[in-house]
Amino acid sequence: MQSNTYTSFYADVLALTGNSSFTTTEQTRILANANRRLYQAYRSFSSWPRYIVGGELRPATNGLISRDAIAGATYTISTATRSGSVVTITTSAPYAMFTGATVTIAGLSGTVEPDGDYEITEVSASVFTYDLTTGTGTETYTGSGTAVYAGISTVDSFNRIFRDNPLNLNSSVEYEFYVDVDGAHVINNFSNNSSFWVNYYKEWSGPYTAASTDIPLEFYRFAVHATYADYLRFDGQIDKAMAEENNAQQYLMIEVDKAENQRNVNTLQRRISTYNSRQSR
Repeated sequence: MQSNTYTSFYADVLALTGNSSFTTTEQTRILANANRRLYQAYRSFSSWPRYIVGGELRPATNGLISRDAIAGATYTISTATRSGSVVTITTSAPYAMFTGATVTIAGLSGTVEPDGDYEITEVSASVFTYDLTTGTGTETYTGSGTAVYAGISTVDSFNRIFRDNPLNLNSSVEYEFYVDVDGAHVINNFSNNSSFWVNYYKEWSGPYTAASTDIPLEFYRFAVHATYADYLRFDGQIDKAMAEENNAQQYLMIEVDKAENQRNVNTLQRRISTYNSRQSR
């Protein structure tokens, strides 16, 4: 997704005002209003492509899926062995990986290729295992291997929860759930699953600072004109502020229309129910 810098944002607001510079107080106010307007844009639509996650495996404890992020990291492999098709990896430090998560293995050498993207089958402290498609006998791998875990983002709001990857299957059991301050509590988790596939909306990426380079481009024009409207309002130019507010809303609606045409709302939030089940189809 495309982004822009706050330096450009500040320059555009300054140009609209016709001033050559802002005072220190005005600079602080412009940044505060910019963040308020950027957050407003984020909240104005529930399916911005930048923040939607269609299906991601997340760990659960007693049916509770936490909102919290798990940071990605690259780990150095200390030992790597294979028994049949099962590879056992020991890293140099503990990690936050979990069963079912995908890890990328690189830099190992052996008779049966162990490198690639694999689903973790078992985790214990700094040791985890994964399965190859083939393999007989045993061996110890050599090389300067690494294990890369991409991590998962913080959840702002939960949309849908599945037993399996809903993007890879024709049909996947979908769970009902309720949300509280701790996260999403899965209802009827009879199999006591330790992870679920979740469709969710990511947490807002702000607040932004004067050094930010990642202001979402889809929010940019709306926030520039809305921040300028706030400037006019503080200056007592109410009529001009209202006109500029309308300009800002038009920019926002253009971006909302574009996002709606991506089919995210219908595809990621649609459910088909029968008398005894609810499934993704």
